[in-house]
Amino acid sequence: MFALIVVALCSLLVSFFLTPFFRDFFGFLEVVDRPNAERKIHVRPVPRVGGIPLVVSYFLAAVALLALGGQWRAMFNWQDPSIQLMVRLMPAVVLIFATGLYDDIKGLSPGRKLAGQFAAASYACWAGVRLDTPQGYSPILIALVSVLWLVFCANAINLIDGIDGLAAGVALLASVSLLMASLLHHHPGLALTMAPLVGGLLGFLCYNFNPASVFLGDSGSLLCGFLLGCAGLMWNRHAATGLGRAAPLVALAFPTAEVLLSISRRFLRNRPIFGADRNHIHHRILSMGFSQRSAALILYGASAMAALFAVLQTILRPQLATVMLAFLAAAAYAGFRCLKYSEFKVFSRFVFAGQFRTALRTQIHLKEYEECLAAATNVEECWVALRDTCRQAEFSYVALRVGGDWFEERLPQHEPREASSRLQVPLLPSGSITFGRDPKKSELGMLIGPFAGALQAKLVTFASTRLRVEQTERFNARTAVAG
Repeated sequence: MFALIVVALCSLLVSFFLTPFFRDFFGFLEVVDRPNAERKIHVRPVPRVGGIPLVVSYFLAAVALLALGGQWRAMFNWQDPSIQLMVRLMPAVVLIFATGLYDDIKGLSPGRKLAGQFAAASYACWAGVRLDTPQGYSPILIALVSVLWLVFCANAINLIDGIDGLAAGVALLASVSLLMASLLHHHPGLALTMAPLVGGLLGFLCYNFNPASVFLGDSGSLLCGFLLGCAGLMWNRHAATGLGRAAPLVALAFPTAEVLLSISRRFLRNRPIFGADRNHIHHRILSMGFSQRSAALILYGASAMAALFAVLQTILRPQLATVMLAFLAAAAYAGFRCLKYSEFKVFSRFVFAGQFRTALRTQIHLKEYEECLAAATNVEECWVALRDTCRQAEFSYVALRVGGDWFEERLPQHEPREASSRLQVPLLPSGSITFGRDPKKSELGMLIGPFAGALQAKLVTFASTRLRVEQTERFNARTAVAG
């Protein structure tokens, strides 16, 4: 325990003293995050190289521990699988850090940045940081899930890095929860891998909390998420119960929720999944009138509760752990309702209030109408297609006028108790369609425009065909006279 404190303290001091040096140096080089009206909320350029003091403090703390005398070194089994894994993992840590740092300094496209993340995650998986392979499951599938988990964690921390101190604070709380769980279950090797990260984040947070003078940047956020993901996979090998194995996911509940919400929102809006916006959870809290500091503290509280639950579920009986998870899920749902996302309100109304079936029925009517209209060879058949489809769609009245032809149909079985509204849509060159419907059936209005447009196109086809026939007949007549 004493050695862990020394390692964490060493990392804290290195991070605390190196952060202002790198901040000022790269600020002079103008490697800064500049204000942006579309998605940035800070008002002045801020250096974004927080990953450099973090990775330096992490490595120096590990080197310091290795350099300690035999008395402290004997407290740990240096053949511990977790320690061996972390040693083999170092190239992957360097790669994920380098990917983020290059993006901070030069800029990377989302595809190339994702490629770097997958390369680091694949190497980590090859080095042994992966889920256990249960009997009956393919090792390739387990490896794929492990790689996706590491990339997911890296991007989860990166995604919440939107206000001062948020990503660093949340990563710190998750790291502390995994450190405590490791100590409670006597896994000193895993605890040793988390202690430098805890100390480094604590030292860095002194400069990153609002008002921040330095940001994590992609180098820091990707590094923190990647290390947490690796620790989660290593913990999975030690956990004795199924709920205990889920502790890392619970500890990262807030970043996980942010990723899932962002993907869902952008999918529903048909926006690029990797696009940026100002509709993240912290942005929604800021829109309620909270300051950056208050928003960060609120999300710290939510993350602390998740971290506490993550530790408790590793020591409680499965029944109590299940109850606590249900409570956490209920609290998360209540918080989600407070955010008032319009995308999910519309989606729930569409799915659960019957609007999905209404829209589907509308599309079916339109498809059947277009098929019948395509087979029509004259105006009368067009009228039959229109009349039959309006009958199935429950219009109360429909009439068609084309030149000197007039068709009309009342549909008494769909006649509403109140007077129906009628709408006349003109057809060129001289015609019209009149629709009657119940004002309460608003979905019928979605059919009026497509019905009229499809019929107009069909009538134009008829007119073109008739014109070609007349021209052919006149040509034949002139040819016969000339002969």
